[in-house]
Amino acid sequence: MLSPWQAFALTIVALFLKMFATAFVQGVARMKSKTFAYPEDAAAFGGTAGAADHPLAERGQRALRNDLENIPMFSFLALAYVQLGCWETGVHVYFPIFVLARIGHTLTFLRPTQPLRNRFYLVGVLVCLVLSGHIVAMVLAG
Repeated sequence: MLSPWQAFALTIVALFLKMFATAFVQGVARMKSKTFAYPEDAAAFGGTAGAADHPLAERGQRALRNDLENIPMFSFLALAYVQLGCWETGVHVYFPIFVLARIGHTLTFLRPTQPLRNRFYLVGVLVCLVLSGHIVAMVLAG
């Protein structure tokens, strides 16, 4: 079984790859539609600038913004969780659940699927709340 630090490292890498894949989908959508936000990109890739973004690229952008609201918060909580030596099995339960929730959230963001997207989001929030509870309990226990 992985150590908590190894699990933390793999979790961070998985979240990075998830975000990178989202940005890649966004770029492919822009390349296929040949619509770009900046004139230099349009000139370099033979497209038009300032036009409305491709819907998939727009959704990808919103998914990335949502990631930037949630993944840093989880990362700091996960770091504290591992550093404090909280319940070791929790690392192997909570961290993968969060990663899967973020992947599910992104997929349901790119292909509009409600209420499933909201449920994936709530699972991620719940993981953060549970981590917070463990951290507070560990700190108060001294």
